[in-house]
Amino acid sequence: MAGHRSSRLAAFTLAGTFVAVLVLLAPLARSGQPGELTCNQEPGNRFFWLERAFCDLPLKGPERAVGIVIWNHGISGSTHSWRAPAPPALRLLQARGWDVIMLKRHHAAETMPGSTLFRTVQRTLEEAAASRKLGYRKVALAGQSFGGYVSLEAVDTSPDLDAVVAFAPGVRPSGAAGALDPSITDRTLRRAKVGRIAVVFPKNDELFGYLSRGEGAQAILARRSVPYLLLDETSGLSGHGGGVTGRFALRYGLCLADFLIEDSPPAGRFTCSPVTDEWLVVRELLLPRAAQRPSFVREAAAFPAPVAALLGPRWALLADTLVLVALVEGGSGELRLMYRSSSGLGGGVFDATASDGVIQAVLSNRSTVTLTPEGGGTITWTAADGSRSLKAPLALGRDEP
Repeated sequence: MAGHRSSRLAAFTLAGTFVAVLVLLAPLARSGQPGELTCNQEPGNRFFWLERAFCDLPLKGPERAVGIVIWNHGISGSTHSWRAPAPPALRLLQARGWDVIMLKRHHAAETMPGSTLFRTVQRTLEEAAASRKLGYRKVALAGQSFGGYVSLEAVDTSPDLDAVVAFAPGVRPSGAAGALDPSITDRTLRRAKVGRIAVVFPKNDELFGYLSRGEGAQAILARRSVPYLLLDETSGLSGHGGGVTGRFALRYGLCLADFLIEDSPPAGRFTCSPVTDEWLVVRELLLPRAAQRPSFVREAAAFPAPVAALLGPRWALLADTLVLVALVEGGSGELRLMYRSSSGLGGGVFDATASDGVIQAVLSNRSTVTLTPEGGGTITWTAADGSRSLKAPLALGRDEP
């Protein structure tokens, strides 16, 4: 099991002082079968552990998969880092034949003395080697922020890797509390020993002091004889986490998949084609499979007026989060709302009310979703405490298998 194959973080008290001891364990052999990579684990006394990225999608295993992607998350010194889901764009990769797993780290160990970077790079390389030994034909590394830099550093250390994907890569030389140093990433881009490189630099990256990093990366990568995908500050992505959002998956998820899957792409910059049917991406990311899909309302006669104008699956971008909603039959004339989100790809079906020209539902986290028919349909999400509200137009999808 994955729980027995990772590092252990032991803590004890010595002479009144708390001492943390990190014991690094080599990875155990794994078969790549789904049962070994349980989702939503707690770290316990482990520094590292592995999880499947998407537990509702089956792993194909080394014999049938195109390859495997090993994901590294960012660093914050809190549980937020390792609880964060894999970016939805990687779901599109798994649906196209890749297995995607996440290498997670205990947040307490990130603030210990010593090099978190060195330990994480070494463990990433061990997992990559274990994947290759299992028989995966391609091994790609991917990560966000610190995890993106770990991935770049790993492919600089070992030539036995096929691709790297780095979202807003960066490292804090002083640990989780230090300042990010963008120049370190530039040096790694010059040296990375890998078959193809994808790097994403959103604009308005507050953790890098709002610096423009794409131009420098382009100058470096253009001088190398390697295929590369560079999405810079002109790509329409914003904020340090702009590459791990539903907006990125909608605009560039298929392009990233094409870049990694294409056989022997030529050296130089890879160009993304426009997405011609956004609904196909939304459907793949958020619409439940037919067997698990609730029964959508198709006849509105039994319901109040706003229902008729909002039939069918509808989607929107709330800030950078992709959401899908659909009115669902609750039985005995009751109305329910299916709500699914790219932020963790979660959601469910919730009781809804329809009155005064609006439809409302309260989600499991106590936030409220309001639908109105104005302008072809709008959605408003309001935080549980009312401190934040997001509004966006709804686009009509297609109710199809």
